[in-house]
Amino acid sequence: MAVITINADYDDEVERMLAGWFCFLGATSIRTGKSGSGPLLTCYRGAIRFPLGALPAGSTVTQVRLKVYCRVAGGATHLLDIHAYGTNGQQDPEADAYEGVFCDIVYGRCASGNLYNNDDTSLRTTGTKWFILGGTVCTDVQNAKTAVNRFSLGLHEEGDNEDPPAEIDTMETVGGTPAQLEITYTVPLRNIGLHPSKVLPLIIDE
Repeated sequence: MAVITINADYDDEVERMLAGWFCFLGATSIRTGKSGSGPLLTCYRGAIRFPLGALPAGSTVTQVRLKVYCRVAGGATHLLDIHAYGTNGQQDPEADAYEGVFCDIVYGRCASGNLYNNDDTSLRTTGTKWFILGGTVCTDVQNAKTAVNRFSLGLHEEGDNEDPPAEIDTMETVGGTPAQLEITYTVPLRNIGLHPSKVLPLIIDE
């Protein structure tokens, strides 16, 4: 087995307010949860994308872990859900957030895909957090490698109703620890093209 660690190459916080949806490209944190109430109510979700160029073609993925750094702890009942972004992680949050026109799509896709972690309590405290992703994540990463050579995740707080929200570092956090994806995988044995008639003498000579 082999293990690779991949740095995020894009992340985005998206907010839903009474006035509409807003994407914060270049945000120094991704919040999950909510703040305020009434006309000031704001719900926060986030999307993170990872390039898969370092994952060899034809690999069989056996485990996927997500690493984030929680800079600000969420409330006492904060529950984190981690999904495939979109349906299966192949949609691109950067393209969806282009010029902020489709922020409602980004917001929806942060919670619409295959569920990998449900109601996790880890962001109730600060520090480095590792999540072993479950569900169909191994197959989804393999398929994303073949189809688009990238994989994206969506994060949100269960119900989008925990105040205060948790905050994790992004690529833009000064001195921060951006998200990483750790993939454990195997690769098929390479056929070196030896005919059986060539292999037997080699065995005998040994």
